[in-house]
Amino acid sequence: MNQRLHFLRESIRNLKTTGSVARSSRFLCRRIAGKIIPEKARVVVELGPGDGAITRHILERLKPDAQVLVFEINEVFIEKLKGAFDDPRLTLIHDSAEHLGRHLQERGIASVDYIVSGIPFVMLPESLAISITTECRKWLRTGGLFIQFHYSPLLIQFYKRVFGNTTVDFIPINIPPAFVIVCEKR
Repeated sequence: MNQRLHFLRESIRNLKTTGSVARSSRFLCRRIAGKIIPEKARVVVELGPGDGAITRHILERLKPDAQVLVFEINEVFIEKLKGAFDDPRLTLIHDSAEHLGRHLQERGIASVDYIVSGIPFVMLPESLAISITTECRKWLRTGGLFIQFHYSPLLIQFYKRVFGNTTVDFIPINIPPAFVIVCEKR
């Protein structure tokens, strides 16, 4: 089945957890991956990768000794990711981002350089959004980036409260147009 139709079908079934009905455009994927500096990216975490459109761009930028831990709660997307990637740098974790710290501890990871998130926080209870983003901030190294994309500017102030230093890019060539919010841990 065509990737776009497969994504659309799964997104409609689980709109609250996918937050979109269209795959991320190559413009959005490139903008997000372009925020990652390969020399500073030893450990990258991706939250809510869907079918891996952004994951592919992230892996293309990274050095051979980097590692990417991907958290996805949707079983269909996990199976799709397993079939789409054969890269020793990639670890798929079928679990919620709430449990990020436990998975990092189990792997002996002390901090993360980049966290890329497609989680639709606007559709989650505020307490869960706070819990996940606070956990992300805790595990980011100083100078590390939390990179979130949304289709609405509604939560920009939320990220400023959690992270402080925040910049926003607008990507009009995406369906729907997207905002990339970049937060640096200081």
